[in-house]
Amino acid sequence: MMSIALAEAPPLTATPPLTLRLRQETRAEHERIEANSRFSRLMAPDLTMAEYRLLVARLHGHHAPLEAALEAMAHRLPACLALHRRLNRRVALADDLVALGFTPADIAALPRCEALAIRSVEQALGALYVLEGSTLGGQLIARHLRATLGIGAADGAAHVVPYGPETGTLWRDFRLALDAGADAAQFDPDAVIAAARRAFDRLDRWMAAD
Repeated sequence: MMSIALAEAPPLTATPPLTLRLRQETRAEHERIEANSRFSRLMAPDLTMAEYRLLVARLHGHHAPLEAALEAMAHRLPACLALHRRLNRRVALADDLVALGFTPADIAALPRCEALAIRSVEQALGALYVLEGSTLGGQLIARHLRATLGIGAADGAAHVVPYGPETGTLWRDFRLALDAGADAAQFDPDAVIAAARRAFDRLDRWMAAD
């Protein structure tokens, strides 16, 4: 009797978690951000107060309109993201600017990045990925600012560690929510990645501009 060899089924390949894909597929954009002239100077041993004040002003001009746009999308995003605990950077940045010598009129006159159009859950999650990821490493930056400029959270660096001891927990919860939502097909992972890449690029160009 002839035996018929059954063709082996190809092995099933698991889809990588969305947060792993985000890290891998936005690596080039992330590296450009780190090489950005203003961000790279932030950790320089000869960082000046003038450079730092300008960096904080530019960050405020980027974060204020972006957080406002994200707040307008809050009703469409998972409640577990706890946006009321996350979208506080613009307030911290404004407080830092006051501590650094800006008046309320000065802050109101600062240039603002054109509001990012956020019309979908995917666009919101991609932008949030960039904002949330920027909280990591804050403790290292805070120590550097204390050593080089002699400032801390009370006198110009509150935005550096905006979540305090909750930073790790909030980042973990955000990653879990992204991965769970992607697994449940609540949104398009490819669109989230594309939105994150655009958000990285927008931040890079804004911070590099004069």
